[in-house]
Amino acid sequence: MAVSNDGSAYELNEVSWWSRWAEVTWLNDDAYVLISREFDEGFFNRAGFVKVPSDAEGTLELIEKEFERRGRAPNIFVRQDRNHPRLLRALAGEGYRIADQMAVMGVGTPSLTVNHEVKIEVGLGGRLEDWATTYLMAFYGEESQLKVVMRILGSISEAKEVSLMLARLNDRPVGCLALFKSDKICGVYCVGTHPDFRKMGVASTLLDLSRSLAAREGRKLILQTILSDSLESFYLKLGFTRLYLKDVFVKDIRQVTK
Repeated sequence: MAVSNDGSAYELNEVSWWSRWAEVTWLNDDAYVLISREFDEGFFNRAGFVKVPSDAEGTLELIEKEFERRGRAPNIFVRQDRNHPRLLRALAGEGYRIADQMAVMGVGTPSLTVNHEVKIEVGLGGRLEDWATTYLMAFYGEESQLKVVMRILGSISEAKEVSLMLARLNDRPVGCLALFKSDKICGVYCVGTHPDFRKMGVASTLLDLSRSLAAREGRKLILQTILSDSLESFYLKLGFTRLYLKDVFVKDIRQVTK
């Protein structure tokens, strides 16, 4: 399958998926800002790039103005690349530091353990609440944002490029995953296992079906993981490989106020 090796197709897939969860403002052809009214964490309130902007200083100024207008602290995700020195100098000059990293991964030689007792539904119909509850328990350990996630799912569940998966064990919802298709890419998002059912092969079983579906359609399967979540080694064991890293820049208030 022919996929551009500059990462732009992966980046477009990612921002297209998360634009269903938060509002995206494109600042130019290459840079965007993602802002959520409902989710406070930096992952849902960040700037990113499809490719390095030609005007690094001007683009950074636009990013900061957009975050200031929205009342959010800037988080800027930048791919590690030798073509980014001007952007990195601009970030350093404005007092940014690296707070975390995100690995973009693709499936290599799969080594996916399948738990045949786990049953997977694709395309959920009336079971959206089960998916939403499982997602919230997997990522937050509580369900206070259930109405928000249900509203989001209601708007995306029928989209032809989206496939929602729900894993069940003994008829209990235990895992969730979303696939988002664009061009020759199939992006994996929201891979989560209910805390009571971890280490039972739930995520691996979901990923095995995702790999099969992507291969059947001739698409490259990718996913992203934040390194501080300590899950990259899990994906490596399953046969995923790191395609590239993105640094997560935040404003160092101590440096700015000196």
